[in-house]
Amino acid sequence: MHSLYSAEDTAITEKVLFIDYDHCLTDDTAQKMSMAAGDKEVIIEKSCPENLDQVRYLFFLIEDQTVETLRWIEEQLEELKSKETFTLIMTVNRPTKYLFPYLANGLNGIVSLRHFMTRGQRVLDTLDQFGVFLEQYLHRELVTDLQRKKLKDRPIKRLVLRTEDVKYILTQNEKKVLQHILDGHNNRKIAELMYLAPSTVSTVISHLLKKLGANDRTDAMVQIIRKGWVDAVR
Repeated sequence: MHSLYSAEDTAITEKVLFIDYDHCLTDDTAQKMSMAAGDKEVIIEKSCPENLDQVRYLFFLIEDQTVETLRWIEEQLEELKSKETFTLIMTVNRPTKYLFPYLANGLNGIVSLRHFMTRGQRVLDTLDQFGVFLEQYLHRELVTDLQRKKLKDRPIKRLVLRTEDVKYILTQNEKKVLQHILDGHNNRKIAELMYLAPSTVSTVISHLLKKLGANDRTDAMVQIIRKGWVDAVR
C-alpha cells in the first residue's frame, strides 16, 4: 500500500484511500488530491487491499463506465458492506445519473475527480456530517429520477406533444392536429374543434404524415414517441 505521506507521520489516523482502477492518475494529480484532503492521509492503490485499518473514506476512481468496471464496483461494494468505511465512486469525467442505482448497494456518494481536487475537504466533512455526498448538480437529477420511478406504474392519462421540439418542423395547424390525433380524435372531431372543413383537416394530416415519414395516423404516433417528442401525463 503506497502512501503519499511518510511512515514517520504518526499524528494522522484517518486515511483516504483511492482505488485507481483505470490507472489514470498522474503524479501531479495525486499531489493535488493529497492537498485537497487536508490533514487526512492519502493512499493510492490499483486494487482494493485486504487491510482497510483506519481507512475512513474509500473512492473507486474510474475513467469509463464500462460493463466490466461497473461489475467490479458491484463486487467491491458487496465485500465492503460489513466495513465502517465511506465508499464513493469518483469519475474522471462528469458523473451521470446512471450511477444512482449503486446508492442502494451501500454507496455513500458520487463525485468527480475535478470536484474533489477543488473541494476535497468539504466532501469529507459532508460525509462525516451526513454520511453521503453528491455533487450539487446531481441532486436535481436524483430527485427527477426518483419522481419518474414513482410515477412509472401510474397509468398514462394523456400524451402531450412537446411543441418546442417540432417548432421548426411543423406548422401551427400541423402541431394542433397532431395533438388532437394523440388525444384520439377522428378527422370529423378535429375539424369541429379547430373550426376547419374536414377536407382541410385531411390535407393537413396528409402533409403531416409526409413530414414525419409515416404511413398513417398510428405510425405517426409511433414515430413521434420514438423521437421523444411527447411527454406522458400521469
